[in-house]
Amino acid sequence: MKRILTSPLGNVLLYSLFWALEIFITKLAFLAGAQVVPFTIQSSFLTLLFLSAYVLPTKFKKLKKLSPILLVWILVANGIHMGVGTFLSNAGIQLTTAINAGFLMQFTTVTIILFAWLLLGEKITMAKIISVLFILVGTFLLITKGQVSSAHIGDILIILACIAWGLGGVLTRKVLKHTKVDSDIVAVLKPVAGIPVLLFAVLLSPLYPHPVQEVFQKNIFQLNQTFYVVLNAIVITFVWIFFNRMLKVASASYNVIVSSIAPIIVALLALIFLKENLSSIQLVGAALIIAPSFLAQYLQFDKH
Repeated sequence: MKRILTSPLGNVLLYSLFWALEIFITKLAFLAGAQVVPFTIQSSFLTLLFLSAYVLPTKFKKLKKLSPILLVWILVANGIHMGVGTFLSNAGIQLTTAINAGFLMQFTTVTIILFAWLLLGEKITMAKIISVLFILVGTFLLITKGQVSSAHIGDILIILACIAWGLGGVLTRKVLKHTKVDSDIVAVLKPVAGIPVLLFAVLLSPLYPHPVQEVFQKNIFQLNQTFYVVLNAIVITFVWIFFNRMLKVASASYNVIVSSIAPIIVALLALIFLKENLSSIQLVGAALIIAPSFLAQYLQFDKH
């Protein structure tokens, strides 16, 4: 078990599992009537509480020893990834179709590989290019069944969110790769950096275009679907733990390609619990998404 928890494949698979669970739980919460902004912020505060309870009792001394410059880099990376990325994605989800949102979020695969090339010097090989194309085409077929609705303002916001996730994730990888900082310390600082950005985004909501205002001008203290808020926070805690652990032990390109199996896990959960169906073209899409994960493992993308 210890070997699995320290291996690149083990960490990225666990991250993918908990990320898929988070997507599924969030979907259940919204189906039950949860509001996006209160749900997101309340989940983030609870996640901070759970991460602190898990990390700080044994690693608080390591946190105190962080240099001011390193602490700033960690907070900036986490603020971009969780704060800006979450803000833009939540607004985008509300302002576009679920079909478009699901496909466009896989654009993160492209942004992470590009930023990893620019900032980390990770190679862009033909195998990686083919993997990205397989993932994008497969996700398109899986989610859209080969059809896309007309463009929305939300589409642009989700693309911008993917850029934020790519940049924030690669900056986090840079910190973890070139320093001895504990990955769990970086995890507990993610909501510390992300929550202020989210709150600031809510405060600025009167300045946004009217459709965006409607998304963010909500009472963040309104308690609704508390069960899902708590359950979501528990799962997100594990998401951030394994997200940072996988970035510590493997390249950003490897992580994003293998973790693209998460939509497959979500689809399986939807099949079992929501009685949704997969068409033949969606099964082809699922196969295209899974294939690059085996390629990334076989060609050892985790090392370059």
